[in-house]
Amino acid sequence: MNLDWKTLNNLEKEYGDYFYILDMRKFADNYQDFLQCFRSIYANSNIGYSYKTNYTPQLCHQVNNMGGYAEVVSQMEYDLAISIGVSPSRIIYNGPIKHNQNIEKAILAGSIVNLDSLQEVEIVAALARRFPEHKIAVGLRCNFDIGESNISRFGLDVEAGEIDYAFKSFAELNNCFIEGLHCHFSTPHRSAESYSLRTKNILELSDYYFQDKLPRFIDVGGGFFGSMNEELMQQYGCHIPSYQEYAEAIATHFRGRFSQENSPELILEPGIALVADVMNFVGKVVGLKTVRSRKIALLMGSIHNIKPTLNNKKLPFTVYANDEDEYQNKLSGAVDLAGYTCIENDYLSYEFLGEIGIGDYVVFDNIGAYTIVLKPPFICPAPPIISYDSLTNEYAMIRRQETVEDVFSTYVI
Repeated sequence: MNLDWKTLNNLEKEYGDYFYILDMRKFADNYQDFLQCFRSIYANSNIGYSYKTNYTPQLCHQVNNMGGYAEVVSQMEYDLAISIGVSPSRIIYNGPIKHNQNIEKAILAGSIVNLDSLQEVEIVAALARRFPEHKIAVGLRCNFDIGESNISRFGLDVEAGEIDYAFKSFAELNNCFIEGLHCHFSTPHRSAESYSLRTKNILELSDYYFQDKLPRFIDVGGGFFGSMNEELMQQYGCHIPSYQEYAEAIATHFRGRFSQENSPELILEPGIALVADVMNFVGKVVGLKTVRSRKIALLMGSIHNIKPTLNNKKLPFTVYANDEDEYQNKLSGAVDLAGYTCIENDYLSYEFLGEIGIGDYVVFDNIGAYTIVLKPPFICPAPPIISYDSLTNEYAMIRRQETVEDVFSTYVI
């Protein structure tokens, strides 16, 4: 994306002085690159895109058009997938909260529902008894030791015999069976080695529980790193694996275990890996001040627009200077970039060492993951999202600026 001050100024005139830019083709490239790394090793690999990471409908449309699953963790996300035309059979329903009626609706529609608890096992068993003429197929989310100090709260506890219980319970029902296994673990290092270990573990479970018939799918979850520049990589203090390294850590085990002609589908659930680097946030500089020795540039934008989790990573950004105003007020030296809220620590970045002035635009990179879905309507409504097409060099609005009416429409006034 070739940005300059004039392009950003033209976008401001149409969309306002703070907005997101989403590079749709870059997302498609990430998707295909990730998938190809796995398919080059194990052909029966597929992606279930993590809606919770960024559920911008145009992205979800694109995943569906490319043949991917919708991986959802709530009824809200499930309904979104249906509303944009995703077939129920292409929806993977995960997550710890699935109400009885939602489980019933998804299973009877043919979606993949991965059960997270014994309570959900009982719900499905009751459903199978109510619909004896209907074949009920589900997956199980497995919770096992992956060598981390933190114990995950999700899934059925393998060591406690909960997977055994699920298989035995469903074996007593003629119309209910388990068609696949699922796991997903979060680790701070996201290392390829940790994915290799969880893959070995879930394949051992598959060998044990599917001795007579192979599972239809084995889903190893998501949590993969995406691409980032060197400055951002260095802040993690660990090796950042490539798509290929993840594929070798996971898909190689599948290739060694199954023949290509008769093989379970390997499902991956990337979110960050596909979307983190495809979105930018643009905020205009609207004020300057010096408070004693501290130099501050005020932006239309907040830390909640770029880092709603308030992590300590310093995101890469570029300042596009207003070179059309020779009388522009400017600051130089160590300038802190402050947000529009009245929260004291709302800073988008600290100690920018260049020159910055009113009317400049600051463009932050790598903000595609979790920003859209976590940003609250705090102080100001949410900004618009503008899509960018690198082939045509055209921009188009795919989410309008949120209004006061949008924010307060659900309240009784």
